[in-house]
Amino acid sequence: MGRSQETFFKKQREKNRERKKREKLEKKENRRAASTGGSEIDWDSAPENKTMTKDEMDQKAQNRQETKD
Repeated sequence: MGRSQETFFKKQREKNRERKKREKLEKKENRRAASTGGSEIDWDSAPENKTMTKDEMDQKAQNRQETKD
């Protein structure tokens, strides 16, 4: 096997590697573009936290009021 054939195979491997890398990046960008930002969480149907103290519950209610305004 001559040196030119080794060089040819090396170039082919490099081309394949670059092509694969480009395809992978394209797929990644396509997935990112098609993404809806994750699944929606329905907080109203989530279980209620019964371990909070009265002060914590009041603080939570106050925070909700502040964010609504």
